Amino acid sequence: MQLPSHSPARRRIEGSGTTEPSWIGSPHILDLEPAESADWAMRFARIWILAPHPDDEILALGGTLAKLSQQGADIRIISVTDGEASHRQSTAWSPERLTEVRPLEMLRGLGQLGVEAEVIRLGLPDGRVGAHRTGLLKTLAERVEKEDLLLATCRFDGHPDHEACGDVAVLAGELSGATVFEYPVWMWHWALPHEASIPWARAKRLPIDAGIVARKRAALDEFKSQVEPDGSRPPILPPHVLPRFLRPFEVVFT
Repeated sequence: MQLPSHSPARRRIEGSGTTEPSWIGSPHILDLEPAESADWAMRFARIWILAPHPDDEILALGGTLAKLSQQGADIRIISVTDGEASHRQSTAWSPERLTEVRPLEMLRGLGQLGVEAEVIRLGLPDGRVGAHRTGLLKTLAERVEKEDLLLATCRFDGHPDHEACGDVAVLAGELSGATVFEYPVWMWHWALPHEASIPWARAKRLPIDAGIVARKRAALDEFKSQVEPDGSRPPILPPHVLPRFLRPFEVVFT
């Protein structure tokens, strides 16, 4: 079976990215059709979150996961890699240390949100998920069923691991009959509000209240490896990036 492989060079994750004020003032954001996740716990037998790296699930959907957990949803997180390649050439954060720390940060973040979930660690190589598409598809095919919801990073998210996960998730949905929604992480960085290649017609706003936003802030603070400087180098998730993930809503593409 031939799996798709693509990550256009123009979707670059570099520089400061698109500012949060630019997004919040955009008609695309202001006009997003609201959707309520409250019925997901009833509609779907299980809710799977395919997360390329430990933190993607909380960055993009932490508030929604908190609400779903409160509603008793059966949440299962597939953590595809351990995020060991986030600090290249760092003397403080070796791949071995990150392999230990980042999954623990994710668990602490989920704890701050009050999310009860089964976490499945696959241990695929960070940055090279695309080379393991067939194995990842097999993993999903063995677990995801027709009555499930599968949430995966967008096929146009910009990071090759994210796009590979999105590609495989859509194919797994076609094979199993499961519902697949895509969630953006780095799209907010590389894209512009008027970006024509974004399928805005499929985008839905998932509201979260101020209390859950505060819990999400606390959850993100648990990712010390990502939000704190690495010596003289800036954090992987610098302060100007975090507001993209602390809005009173989250977004999925249905």
